[in-house]
Amino acid sequence: MKFISKVIALILIGSFLLLMFKIYELNIIPANYFLIVSGVILFFVLILIFKLVRKKTTLFSRIFFDVVALLFITLFVYGYTYMNTIYNFMNGILSKEYEIKNYVVVVNQNSKAKKINDLNNQEIAYLASDNNYNSVKKRIEKTIKYKEKSYTSVDLFTKTIENNYNNALLIEEEYYNLLKEENTLTNTRVIKTYKIIIQKEIKKTNKDEETPFILYISGIDTYGKITSVSRSDVNILAFINPKKEKILLVSIPRDYYVKLHNTTGNQDKLTHAGIYGIDMSMSTINDLMDIDIDYYLRINFSTLTKSIDLIGGIDVYSDKTFTPESNKNIVIKEGINHMDGQMALAFARERYAYASGDRHRGQNQQAIIEAMINKMTDIENINKYKAVLTSLDGTFETSMSYEELTDLFKMQIAKRIKWDIESISLDGSGAMRPTYSMGSKNLYVMIPNIDSINSAKLKIDECMSN
Repeated sequence: MKFISKVIALILIGSFLLLMFKIYELNIIPANYFLIVSGVILFFVLILIFKLVRKKTTLFSRIFFDVVALLFITLFVYGYTYMNTIYNFMNGILSKEYEIKNYVVVVNQNSKAKKINDLNNQEIAYLASDNNYNSVKKRIEKTIKYKEKSYTSVDLFTKTIENNYNNALLIEEEYYNLLKEENTLTNTRVIKTYKIIIQKEIKKTNKDEETPFILYISGIDTYGKITSVSRSDVNILAFINPKKEKILLVSIPRDYYVKLHNTTGNQDKLTHAGIYGIDMSMSTINDLMDIDIDYYLRINFSTLTKSIDLIGGIDVYSDKTFTPESNKNIVIKEGINHMDGQMALAFARERYAYASGDRHRGQNQQAIIEAMINKMTDIENINKYKAVLTSLDGTFETSMSYEELTDLFKMQIAKRIKWDIESISLDGSGAMRPTYSMGSKNLYVMIPNIDSINSAKLKIDECMSN
């Protein structure tokens, strides 16, 4: 019996040290909290060890302390797995230094080509503005030899396989899907897909925990990997001032008609900037708002809502009663709605129920983000974090460093900040215009309202000033 107690004592001290090491490695608990908590726990652990290894102990007392020690070991092991889940999640959401792009070789529906080998010595067209063409070209030339044809005009590029069934196009997959949605390249099919990796420019910043910063929230409404290039259907700027305990959310409509950064030709919808990568979206918004975004956070909205169920739902205000277009089984009522994940997703997607369309959808998305911030920063929900973080695997990506993330955690724990969150949206008027990505074809866009942009800039200055 004494031998068993000694083994338990060794396991007890080992599990305690493992837990303390993981908490120290995680680095999300303020140092003074860590020292106090670890000191108190160590005090009880030492008492238990003394009782376990003490020679003069009755059988009943030894059994009692063995059971207590086993309970402590169980708590320490659970705490270790809990902290390890948080650690893995935080490391998992750190931005990779690359993005994944899929390129497709497309032929006319009536083409005889069934596979890439059938295009040997045939013509493959590409857009001259595509900076990744040479990378894909090297992959293709490992299989076949082909004739190159570059186009500066999107219109001519897309028509090249309409009349010549032997020709093919090389195009980024998300761009191809967009062209099909706009009823261009509809009579086509894909015969080969190439996956390439594009290096990103990760901005390095050195901000302390009380310095105001700008976070760009880019939401992709797909079930794909967060590292994949995709249109950005949600574009929200979060201006965060920890000293004032203030967050200003500025929503930019996805159809905002803007000039893509460092491009020539027509303007484009802001959502299309995402096709060219997160860097293009950020630079384009910087140009529009005269700001310098510090970090980005990419969110997969379709799977993010799983976490809403795990935290017991969120309370969100709706200014009208309606049945969402994306889910006819749901009725969202005017006033406060307690939303589960499915209702929140339908609410975030809805635009047809509102006269202002996409502008109001942006406001709804802001309301969901605000409700989640309020729910997740409530210390009472800390016991749900492990399940929430596990469910969010692969749905987040941020350019913040690990140290910057942990500084925010420590500040929130130490100060228990109740953030003052304000939400505004940029405005504009609907119009039909040609776009950089789609060529001369007129698409619905939103012409920016300069007054709303200037008004937002004043609020931004107020929020970010110390």
